[in-house]
Amino acid sequence: MTQRSSLTSRPLWTCPKCRRQFVVRNMSHSCGRYSVEQFLAGQSAHAISLYRRFSDLVHGCGPVKVAPAKTRIGFQVRMIFAAVNKLSESGLQAHVVLARKLRSRRFKRIDTMTPKCYVHHFKVESLSELDEEVERWLCEAYRVGTQEHLFHKSSAPQAIPSKKGVQ
Repeated sequence: MTQRSSLTSRPLWTCPKCRRQFVVRNMSHSCGRYSVEQFLAGQSAHAISLYRRFSDLVHGCGPVKVAPAKTRIGFQVRMIFAAVNKLSESGLQAHVVLARKLRSRRFKRIDTMTPKCYVHHFKVESLSELDEEVERWLCEAYRVGTQEHLFHKSSAPQAIPSKKGVQ
């Protein structure tokens, strides 16, 4: 068995209380039963439309588990690769996890988790901002969610071609 198949085929650990799944056993989390419906409750039609469009883009990358938590909605393959952190009338605050630091004026902050995991925070105020660029980020992050980035010789994933020629 190769290193790749043994690590990525290892079953996820399931919290016995809340039933969320994690790559690491006994991972710290806000244990509880949460739902997308709870997260969206009381939100404006505009905020809900932003969430739904973001979710559609995420689901366009491949099979996804929706992982609601106390303060956010995470999107997971093996690990959480994207999340909606806050939703309000003024917009949607989200993040994607990439295996490289990606420079963009649209990122408000980039946090380093590990040498191969960078959390890129951004805000979207209108549906038009959920564009091809965000879709590319999400699909690149999806591959991080599969943990594919752990098996590349370089820490950076292969470039994703841009329709506009810019990453």
